[in-house]
Amino acid sequence: MSAVLSTVQEYGRRPPGLPERIRHRPEWEYLRRQIYSTGMRFGEQLSFDFRVLLTDAKNAQYAGVLMWELLRDFKPEVLVGPGFGSTPLLYGIAAAALNEGRNLQVLMVRDQRKDRNQKKWVEGNRFAANGKRAVFVDDFMKAGSALPLVKKALSADKVAVELRAVGLFFDMWEPLGSRQIGVSTAPVLALFTRHDIGLSRDCFDAMPPLMKGGAPDFVSEEPRWWRFALNHATGYPTKCAPVIVDDAVLVADDHSQVWRHHLQTGEIEWMTPSLARPKKGIVQLLQGVGRSVIYGCYDGTVTRLDATTGEPLWRRKIDSSIHATPCIDEVHQRVFINTEQWNEGRPIGHLQCLDLETGRFLWKREHAWWPPGSSLLCPEVGLVIAPCNDEALIALRTTTGELAWKTQTKGLVRGRPSLVETSIGYLILTATERGHLECRNASNGALIWSVRYGEGLWHQFPLVMNDCVIVMDGKWHISAFDVETGELRWLSRLRSPGCWQAVPYGRFCAVLSREGHLAVFDPQREIKVWEGKLPGTFHQPPTLRNGTLVAASNTSGLLAFDIHPYYEN
Repeated sequence: MSAVLSTVQEYGRRPPGLPERIRHRPEWEYLRRQIYSTGMRFGEQLSFDFRVLLTDAKNAQYAGVLMWELLRDFKPEVLVGPGFGSTPLLYGIAAAALNEGRNLQVLMVRDQRKDRNQKKWVEGNRFAANGKRAVFVDDFMKAGSALPLVKKALSADKVAVELRAVGLFFDMWEPLGSRQIGVSTAPVLALFTRHDIGLSRDCFDAMPPLMKGGAPDFVSEEPRWWRFALNHATGYPTKCAPVIVDDAVLVADDHSQVWRHHLQTGEIEWMTPSLARPKKGIVQLLQGVGRSVIYGCYDGTVTRLDATTGEPLWRRKIDSSIHATPCIDEVHQRVFINTEQWNEGRPIGHLQCLDLETGRFLWKREHAWWPPGSSLLCPEVGLVIAPCNDEALIALRTTTGELAWKTQTKGLVRGRPSLVETSIGYLILTATERGHLECRNASNGALIWSVRYGEGLWHQFPLVMNDCVIVMDGKWHISAFDVETGELRWLSRLRSPGCWQAVPYGRFCAVLSREGHLAVFDPQREIKVWEGKLPGTFHQPPTLRNGTLVAASNTSGLLAFDIHPYYEN
């Protein structure tokens, strides 16, 4: 095992009780990694089950040795624990104690009294344990309901022990769980808490009373500039995400007007109106191409503007409506975009290909339903990938629009797939609205792995960094999965669901949540380094570039902030 300490081992903050000498051991870090891979599971909610982890002999031995070191000073003579979950720990701890010449009695408490033979509730040498010093042991605690059950069983079977401490493999550290037990019953010591695996709303090294860590504030306390008037309509929550082009910020409001602001001062330099004012407007990521910007509008038009003057270079109405973000092939001078058509109550859609220079129509492929999701260019395999509302994912030849492959996803992909090059080839990653993260071979669409990432998030663009795909769920989790295996590598907690995607900035990435909370992560070290809050509420991500963060709020206008130079390095 590596003797190099992880960032969590060396600097992470957590509730008191675990000595540094234990946390700095390689066995502790090994078990922490095992919690990610075998101890937790995403469904609609995140759940924990350590039976697979702890019934592995090596894991049980490591856990037993570390927990005995944690509990030794209480001088227990008896270990008592509930159900199957505690059994590997009970014997792992007892074996570690025996190696030091301490022969502990082990009591195992059933969830209910056995209805046959001796009809025991508490199994073990009850006579030898009676009147001795005891430690309660369990694999997991949230509400703390197992401890009263054990006390009830001991009393019913007339086993009197002196409870010295509570020892846990993993503690959720809830106010009415271990924290209440620790002040009312006995000291609670845990080998791991939720803080050790990122399940804290604060950054990894946060210190009271301000709960700030060692990293400087990601953005300035006051905006560099603030345009109060931008979005006003409340009927449709998703708005346009801004983009930084050279020394300017380009953004569309919910009247489908595109604005250019000076990056440093916020001064308005031009405004270009739409042909119409559809209620959903421009609801995508504007695409900067050289000194121009390309976007689709819900009125069915695709437009390319000169970013310097705001003058349309071309504008084409190609369908009834467009939600999707355009996909640009600058090498071969093409624009790909999913479009939608009402078709008199029989909705269909198309993936369309336009000439980048002129907007001239090149080809299109019909979808069986509306396709609000955005397409993805895979130049290395000569394909463009597009999702559709019927849960289809298709791949077309970029030159002709010919179908290369078609498959079904486990839920609608309303956002955009991601592409990554790996040792096993080019892979396509999709996050569906039913909470499934799927990985496919880009060349043929073959499914390589599929995992749950939690409650589905409705409009998601997965981010690939450090050989991981980073996604968010519809509750408050952000998770990183290995791109080749789908194994969970790390996770953290937000304060509200994130907007669309984590946005990269050098070695960091930032997530803006719907309630305005801004969290910054270091994916290489697998930690949250900073958290703050922006004014307003949001349904779209910010843009980060040139030392500036710009965010388009649903309720508080357009805001630009200085990014601290620390995050440039």
